[in-house]
Amino acid sequence: MSKEITMPKLSDTMTEGLFAGWRKNVGERIERGDIIAEVETDKAVMELEAFASGVLLKTMAKNGELVPVGTVLGLIGEPGELDEQSAEFPANAPETSPPAETTAIPAQPVPQPSSATATPYASAVHSEQDHEKASPMVRRLARDQGIDLGQVHGSGPEGRITQEDLAGFSAQQAVQQSVKSVPPVLSASENPQLLTAEPAATRPASSMRQAIAAAVTHSWQTIPHFSVSIEIDMQACREIVSELKAGTCPIGYNALLIKACANCLENFPLLRSPDAASRKEMNISFAVALQDGLLMPVIRGCEDRTVAEVEQETARLVQKCHEGRLSSEEMSGGCFSVSNLGMYGVDDFTALIMPGQTAILAAGTVSERPVVRSGAVAVAATMRVTLCSDHRVVDGAYAARFLAELSSIMEKPVSLLV
Repeated sequence: MSKEITMPKLSDTMTEGLFAGWRKNVGERIERGDIIAEVETDKAVMELEAFASGVLLKTMAKNGELVPVGTVLGLIGEPGELDEQSAEFPANAPETSPPAETTAIPAQPVPQPSSATATPYASAVHSEQDHEKASPMVRRLARDQGIDLGQVHGSGPEGRITQEDLAGFSAQQAVQQSVKSVPPVLSASENPQLLTAEPAATRPASSMRQAIAAAVTHSWQTIPHFSVSIEIDMQACREIVSELKAGTCPIGYNALLIKACANCLENFPLLRSPDAASRKEMNISFAVALQDGLLMPVIRGCEDRTVAEVEQETARLVQKCHEGRLSSEEMSGGCFSVSNLGMYGVDDFTALIMPGQTAILAAGTVSERPVVRSGAVAVAATMRVTLCSDHRVVDGAYAARFLAELSSIMEKPVSLLV
């Protein structure tokens, strides 16, 4: 029996992928584990491995085609197997009775429906068409947001509407509404540029940008965020980073912060994603900025890694992000996230929680700031961090206790190096 090659779900947020091309030809022998195709997701270009041995019998996906997760890309089996199945299909088909003889009846004039009855009929047909070109989840989201799917242009195969199409349409509607609510300062005749200006929402976006738009929209609309901030004394961390900078194993602030978060999360299970709260493994996602978006690779088993190992794994994943070669395992399974904008001189900010997780820590730059010590003003290196949490899962006091423990570890980071 031939086996189907389907579009896999290569990341937590993936709903569809761009089929980049086949590595094997029809009729070519394939062994289990061979690379048979490439798929471009919203995050990277991924290689598809064969999960069975045999001959590539048929290819259904074409290069450059946008394919939803679960769609059959091709078939693997033994030579001639596809022909045998095709020959058996008519024999197994249900018998149909010959059409009954009918007498021609003159066509009767059909009364034209009034405007009162035409609208429900058109809506019923329109709803049936929408049902065919959108998945149940997309239809439910559209219903919840009050969006008519007939007005949404589908970018999927055969015009199917994806979640990204729905998010883009919603954003475009919001932009149009905001534009309508603002009175124009100059008329079109006074400012000819208004005649040729293109709304930002209508400009084509990359698949990564569309996926980010869908993820952050889902996060903001479904997760009740709240944030708690604290300023951490980083003087001891600065001395460690400076001392190890010239050595064979330099480490940075981000590695110290990720390791400290892993240690703290052992005592704060509610801040880990629900499916990871019962497990001891601390898989932490961290943000990597790219030219056209960002990725959230995952460092696995942070609780068992040294700070130096966390630094090395971070560098390895960052390089793979820029090369577009992250694997699905390296992008999924995170239980907590860290986003650090300190290298850009940002003092503090809030971040959006990744769908499926409960919290994210936003870290700013390590900078010299005025502090009060023993009743006197002094200058010290500090870092401001903000914990953004899901209020359905945790409360402010719980988040504050996490930050207090995190601050205690960072202010005395020797325990991280043991």
